[in-house]
Amino acid sequence: MILILAAYIALLSFAVHKFAGKNREKWINAGFLTAFVLPLVVFFLLLNILGILTGAGMGSAAAGLLFGAATCITGFVFLYIGYTANPGHS
Repeated sequence: MILILAAYIALLSFAVHKFAGKNREKWINAGFLTAFVLPLVVFFLLLNILGILTGAGMGSAAAGLLFGAATCITGFVFLYIGYTANPGHS
């Protein structure tokens, strides 16, 4: 589970880095989407998919909450990168 979480965060970070590059506004937009929109989607998808496949409601809720929280923290890191980036690179 931890390896899947690490791979998920690594792929998310790689995708945002390739998408945003050195553009400050793209980092900020990606941070807001990753911090506030994507965790809800990830939580409900994992809750439904794991709940149906395994039949474990509480376990799938815990996994969804863990992945959602990790996604939210990653989004705040993206926001930090965007707000502390040099405006000259935009």
